[in-house]
Amino acid sequence: MRWLLPNKETLMAANDKATTYTLKQALAAKVGDHVEIAVEAEDGTKFKIVATAEQLDALTGDLEGILDEDDARAEAGE
Repeated sequence: MRWLLPNKETLMAANDKATTYTLKQALAAKVGDHVEIAVEAEDGTKFKIVATAEQLDALTGDLEGILDEDDARAEAGE
């Protein structure tokens, strides 16, 4: 089963209803036409995320933007 993510605003607004886990480790593998990410939380909870290349591209873009902002803030504070 594949899940399509809602737009960012809808997803972030729904965060108050989501369970939050602190990441312990994550591993990714290409399986057929999708990628599976196995996740383990610090409390021992384990789950798998199945995503398309397009979903991972969008996520990667979001993460790069966050890290770039952090880098810019750190440089401005130097």
